Amino acid sequence: MSSSDTAKVPIVEYCPPSSFATDMKVLKHMWFAKIVPGQSQQDRLESFYKHQADLYDSYRFRMLHARMPMIKAMPLPPKGKGVWLDIGGGTGSNLEYFAENLNHFAKVMVLDLCPSLAAQAEERVKRHPGWSSFVQVIVADACDEKAVSLPPAGSVDVITFSYALSMIPDWKAALANAKRLLKKGGHLCVCDFTVDETQGWGMQTMWSKIFASDHVYLRAEHRPFLREQFKAVHDELGFGTFPYVPPVMRAPWYVFVGQKV
Repeated sequence: MSSSDTAKVPIVEYCPPSSFATDMKVLKHMWFAKIVPGQSQQDRLESFYKHQADLYDSYRFRMLHARMPMIKAMPLPPKGKGVWLDIGGGTGSNLEYFAENLNHFAKVMVLDLCPSLAAQAEERVKRHPGWSSFVQVIVADACDEKAVSLPPAGSVDVITFSYALSMIPDWKAALANAKRLLKKGGHLCVCDFTVDETQGWGMQTMWSKIFASDHVYLRAEHRPFLREQFKAVHDELGFGTFPYVPPVMRAPWYVFVGQKV
């Protein structure tokens, strides 16, 4: 696979409509519907997302700035021959960047542990004519090698983690499972929030605590570990704003694309 193939497939913006009222509903659940501790990871995620799943994309596309850069950097297999697995794919919104060109892939799988988000992905597939013939939504743990409906080991061309790795407790196990599923020469693409030493200690600490309150853990070791496990072909760092937050408050994000060798 060559990154040059990406230019042959148009990438489109995905900007779902929102309003002040819907934003406030999402923020209410983000602030007050905290993940319930002491349950399974699936139960914790469901307790947090079930009342905001239908509005998940309308708010978050304005704060998840690394998604588009990751999609643009994503190496693509030849048309009609590739398999893409989107781990932690939530509502399946990453598929929207390809729109009617999603059939560039022979098979697309969206895997998420949260049933409410996966249900939104199922509805998305139904709304797009033709997608149901090659797009599959899987409710499973990213770390579970024996999960039902997972593709065979060594059969996947591209695997993406879009703002998912920071929410997976055993993130190294999730990456090991992804590496197992990838073909030799296949690509892993990751985008997520991070901490960066170019920001002062106070800013790093603030962002880490804010995100940790929602069980999103910013780990500086993500990027070095990815470089150890995969041959880096794209490595990018940026900073993004949040709705209703002063623009001076910007959180760092990264995009990593690596090849299995």
